[in-house]
Amino acid sequence: MSEERKSRTVAIVMGCIWMMMLAVLSFLPNHDKLLLHTSGHYHRWGHLVAFLIVTLLLAGSVTSLRVRFALAAVIVSFGFFLEYVEHIVYTNALERSDIRIDTLGVVFGLIVVLVREEFIRMRRFD
Repeated sequence: MSEERKSRTVAIVMGCIWMMMLAVLSFLPNHDKLLLHTSGHYHRWGHLVAFLIVTLLLAGSVTSLRVRFALAAVIVSFGFFLEYVEHIVYTNALERSDIRIDTLGVVFGLIVVLVREEFIRMRRFD
């Protein structure tokens, strides 16, 4: 197996593990969320960074632009799904601002992946 393929496989596995961790964190009882500081002052930043990281891992592991955008759509849908299920399970208001911030994290991650790829492409032709 080539080194590039190994690193892509590792990134995909890490991205999937990251998504599972997000799901587990989403459904922890509120008391545990307070202990882990996943609520409060840094809550929004946590959403942004979490979805940025999963996008960097998954979208960065493929080369097709179409697949990257499809993965981005899947990640945004995953964020919406988590928020919606939290809304149902905890009977709280649907946090649309969290969905927007998750989407922003995905967009930033996709931009970083695309800019990085373009930078690498430009360096190859120098």
